[in-house]
Amino acid sequence: DVPDASAGHNHGDGELMPGVLTDDDLARLEAASGRDFDELFLLYMIRHHEGAMMMVAELLSSDDGGQESEVFGLAQHIDSDQKIEIARMKSLLAEIAATPGS
Repeated sequence: DVPDASAGHNHGDGELMPGVLTDDDLARLEAASGRDFDELFLLYMIRHHEGAMMMVAELLSSDDGGQESEVFGLAQHIDSDQKIEIARMKSLLAEIAATPGS
């Protein structure tokens, strides 16, 4: 079972957090298979990780965000990890695209 896309993943105003998949996205992923699934999964995960980076940027650019050293350190760590993971997923997408049978 796939959980409700909006359960616990909104800003309190009903708007989904950046990078959270919609019901349509999840249905498209569920309908995909093989290479199409792999590519779609990676594209969605990249979008998801970019959403985390957007939230970090939003936090650090706000007047009171990231002022405590622990929060700032965690935000910087999240941003760095997301960039590394995005680079790896883009590399995997390139490998898939370069594989015969596309």
